[in-house]
Amino acid sequence: MTAFTPPHTKENPALEAGRLLTRIGVFLLFVVALIAPIIAGLTIYILLPIGAVLLLMGAAVAPNRREKTAPLREFLTAPPFLAALFLAAWAALSLSWTPFQGGPAERYWKDAGTLFLAAIACGFLPTRTRICDLNLLPIGVAAAAVGMIGAAAYGLFAHRSFTLEEILDGDALARSGVGLVLIMWPAAGALAMRGKWRFAAALMLVSGLAVLLSGAQNVAPPLIAGFAIFGLSFGRPREARLWLAPIAAAAILFSPLLALGVRFLYHGHAPELLKSLDVWGHIFASGGVRSLLGHGFGSAIYGLFGGYLDPKSPRSLAFQIWFDLGIVGAGAFALAAYEAVSFVGLARPSLAPFLLAGLSAGLVVCLLGPAGEQLWAFTLEGLAVVAFVMVMRGQFGKKRPHLPRWAIVDDED
Repeated sequence: MTAFTPPHTKENPALEAGRLLTRIGVFLLFVVALIAPIIAGLTIYILLPIGAVLLLMGAAVAPNRREKTAPLREFLTAPPFLAALFLAAWAALSLSWTPFQGGPAERYWKDAGTLFLAAIACGFLPTRTRICDLNLLPIGVAAAAVGMIGAAAYGLFAHRSFTLEEILDGDALARSGVGLVLIMWPAAGALAMRGKWRFAAALMLVSGLAVLLSGAQNVAPPLIAGFAIFGLSFGRPREARLWLAPIAAAAILFSPLLALGVRFLYHGHAPELLKSLDVWGHIFASGGVRSLLGHGFGSAIYGLFGGYLDPKSPRSLAFQIWFDLGIVGAGAFALAAYEAVSFVGLARPSLAPFLLAGLSAGLVVCLLGPAGEQLWAFTLEGLAVVAFVMVMRGQFGKKRPHLPRWAIVDDED
């Protein structure tokens, strides 16, 4: 008879406490925060701050001082974050010429606070994501997908009144669908990175079905784009990023030209499918210098709700950035997209196609909507960024060790 004798190691209470706080934070961010909003959409606003604070506390009690600041410095100096930071600064400056008082400033600080919380969560994630923490991401995505399918099948939201914001952007289930189409890709990548290809494929299929059943507006194009980019980049992600990065930037920078083309082609009589582009083309052509400078942060959303803009105006983030922040804001946004694609394309070959697919899905959401500058969309996008960072920090080779011979002793009794 044999018995297992553990090695005599001196446990560090501070290290264990830090790991526990980190695990609880990850659990809240990627299990609870993905499931709870299916029923109550407002929970996402509560869980992101709590999860970020727990990650900060986990890093604070860690015994290794270098571990506390190295991940944060790495994240804050990453080119995509610097481009996003410039975009946030330009948006703050644009508040000085926005025609609406009070509301845009309040919305800006809420969005900036969400960006800050996402940066805190990313910056204080461990340099190396532990497998037990990484597993929580696909578990949460799978649970959320099953929950969304169940909610859609039973028509959970079929018999209740909706607010104006829900009519425009979708209910809690639809918003969860937008979040899932972004986070499903790093979750599947976390499985594939460890050789769990069948589980990754199953997760992609179940999540895709849940996204389609969520009822979110324009959710099929980002899902299709994600699968298409995954197929094109599989096995050659480093080559794919070389053409995908400039395409992503060009799609943002030249989107008004597409709208102008639709306007000049149909002369205000575009079919329903292209009606929003037709309206954008008219706004851009008649806006003068404001079309290049921008009308100020929040002008698009408050102009729409106030009746100053055509109800058929696009609900996409690309339109709202161009309308609010002009060519400077669009350029910063395009640079952030370019740098993000270039950065994740250098990840491990088994992981990079999933991350490129996720970024492509996010880009299509930005181009087609819904969401725009809505706080719930910023929160979901921030959560997706945390998922990307956590998965990329899980790229290290570590096999489960075999049980050594010295740990097996004969029981002579």
